[in-house]
Amino acid sequence: MKKILMTMLCLMPIVANATTTVCAVNNSYIAVFKKTLTSASVDASANGTTKTWQVSMADTGTNYSKTVTGIAACNEVTGTRGTAKTNLYTTTNDIGQYCWCKMEPVEAYGYETGIASYWVFNKEYASADACRDACSTQCATDIASTSDSSFRSSILEAIW
Repeated sequence: MKKILMTMLCLMPIVANATTTVCAVNNSYIAVFKKTLTSASVDASANGTTKTWQVSMADTGTNYSKTVTGIAACNEVTGTRGTAKTNLYTTTNDIGQYCWCKMEPVEAYGYETGIASYWVFNKEYASADACRDACSTQCATDIASTSDSSFRSSILEAIW
């Protein structure tokens, strides 16, 4: 019942803006994300086998921001850009040239929300080495893009 009520509360104010926002709900938090951004900052690292990314998205006209963090994995499983996969076998070794991105618990207004996404396919690289070197940065860059919101929309809509 609580989740149904939270979902209804989330959807009510954004019905008119359904094409520009994504509503994410879990058992304890509601977040509204904008599909289009005027600015965002990117931080990504690929230290050995740990590939992480972070994007801070400023809310236009306020002093608040939402920070989306996640991980990247290079795998042998191919996909179509922006498609979600509920399970993806990952290892500490980069085993393929296909870059997948996953949003980990989102921090909004200084609090962790617990909102996460499924794995979302980003792109194919020429080799596993090329994927390892660029995948986390590619995830963050595509989520932070101010000119193309398609990948950001895909990962925000793949929330579980």
